[in-house]
Amino acid sequence: MNNWQIDLFTSLHEKTNMQDIVDVSLEAVKPLGFNFCTWRTQLALPLANRKACILGSSEDAVHQKNASGGYDDAPIPRHCSRTTAPAIWTGQHEGGLFDQDPELFEEFFGWGHRGGWAQSVMEGGGQFSMFYVDSDQVISQSYLENEVNFHLEWITTAVHSAMSRMRQHSPVSLSIREKEVLRWAGDGKTSDQTSQILNISVSTVNFHLRNAMMKLDAPNKTAAVVRAVFLGLLH
Repeated sequence: MNNWQIDLFTSLHEKTNMQDIVDVSLEAVKPLGFNFCTWRTQLALPLANRKACILGSSEDAVHQKNASGGYDDAPIPRHCSRTTAPAIWTGQHEGGLFDQDPELFEEFFGWGHRGGWAQSVMEGGGQFSMFYVDSDQVISQSYLENEVNFHLEWITTAVHSAMSRMRQHSPVSLSIREKEVLRWAGDGKTSDQTSQILNISVSTVNFHLRNAMMKLDAPNKTAAVVRAVFLGLLH
């Protein structure tokens, strides 16, 4: 094992926050020519709507559309749901994955994301996680397939290992009320509806939601629900 591999595993092992794992991963892929990285896992939520847990290295238009489910049926997630063989896209306006959905890729490119690479890890029960990186530049297929593939496969393995450890040994602890309001939020209930169900005030519901979001380092209640489910806190 080379020094960069040891350093990566050491850095990831020290992290106790899911977003920090993604941020460390970004620093690992930058020298390879990539500006963005994202980790995504499809969850069998015990809630009304099946969602994915998505953490990205940037809060731009691509990340926002991804988080809202706009890429759930895109060529890259579809590929990664079927096989662990890497998916690559060069950023060119023809060929490969681009031809499966040109309009979507044109939008993707228009937001400053071009060539990239993705790989998944199958977890059983139809669930899978994927790690993908992309650049703001067009990248040659040869570079993606041959020169950086080994490094990216190692980084993907390290990221999934770190996320699995996080799930098994989560430092986050939620109160009973915080779990209750997150479960109802996950079922699509508003704070007003949750207050009626639990017979507490709306302000109390929002208080518990804010506390849960802070503990989970989540930007909104939907992200808090998904991260809590991934960490096994709502079972």
